Amino acid sequence: MLRTAVAPSFTEIGQLAAIAAIRTALNFFLGREIAKDRAEVAAEHSGQGQGTAGPLPAQGPS
Repeated sequence: MLRTAVAPSFTEIGQLAAIAAIRTALNFFLGREIAKDRAEVAAEHSGQGQGTAGPLPAQGPS
């Protein structure tokens, strides 16, 4: 990566762009999956009649 920052070639720039695109796509789909799972857990939790526990706490990236 350091060599790419000093004197990048078009091949190296393309590889970095591909890595960035893959990471962005994975992050997007993982975030969507986590949101879906949280909604399912919240629906199950509220469907059990508990009602007093409140919403699930939001957890940021670790």
